Amino acid sequence: MGTHLSFSIMGESFAFGAAICWAIGPLIAYRGVEALGTFRFSQYRFIISAFILFLLALGFGRIEFFDTHSILLLVVSGIVGVAFGEAVLFQAVYYIGPRIASIVFSLHAPITAFVGVFIFSELVSWVSLFGIIVAIAGVYTAIIYKSSSEEIGGEWHKADKVVVGVILAILAVLFQVVGALLSKEVMSEIEPFYASFVRTVSAAIAFIPIFLIFREKSKDVSPANIRYVVYSGLVSTVGGMTLLLAAFAYTEIFRAVIVAALSPVIYIFIMSIFKKEKFPLGAWFGTVLAIGGVVITMLNI
Repeated sequence: MGTHLSFSIMGESFAFGAAICWAIGPLIAYRGVEALGTFRFSQYRFIISAFILFLLALGFGRIEFFDTHSILLLVVSGIVGVAFGEAVLFQAVYYIGPRIASIVFSLHAPITAFVGVFIFSELVSWVSLFGIIVAIAGVYTAIIYKSSSEEIGGEWHKADKVVVGVILAILAVLFQVVGALLSKEVMSEIEPFYASFVRTVSAAIAFIPIFLIFREKSKDVSPANIRYVVYSGLVSTVGGMTLLLAAFAYTEIFRAVIVAALSPVIYIFIMSIFKKEKFPLGAWFGTVLAIGGVVITMLNI
């Protein structure tokens, strides 16, 4: 068990940056998805993000062509956690709507945290464990309560596909957990920009058959719409994914994923301030609970 208060929060800061990126990301992505279709948007974003990440790795990182062990794990992580995970999550959203899908998908944070603790033999104090539980309870409380302007289920809700949708959301959780654990395994040996590039380019290649089968027809692939792909890639993939991988390199996996799981409560702040949405008291109570849990988790007492 930890016996001292740690003031080194670089990893947690990276994870918090990832949470901010993933809170902003959907606000950008929905315009691109609306214009290009879900699967075309994802395929284009993977390709553009991989190109940007390669340039960043070339200019600011260290490219490890011969570290075959790390590259192999990152390739599998990208295929499973990014390509497959995103594909089944989008299909789950199509069947059961964004609210139920996000509630199920949020399970990936506590599962990753607890499994990661055992796999990587991380020491967790009872105080930190209590903080994890409080943080997850807060996140769930925050996302269960909807704003007054939000429609239940969203426009894609299919009442007869609830069971299939929940199963797909659970698969998305499992894919996300596996992808995160594989990434954590190698992040002490490889640069974040390059690691993020390997994951993203692997996802781009693996996503091709999914895109060819499910892509939407007759969409306007214009520069005006492609810009949303670029913006989303910069925020969610180049920003969010790279920052999370950097967090894995500097702190324990349970701290990284719990801090990164704050994205739903950050989203509440953003929508309240910039979109003037009204959230019920329960959502704000969950927000405070989640933030308090993260602070307790970071104390490392």
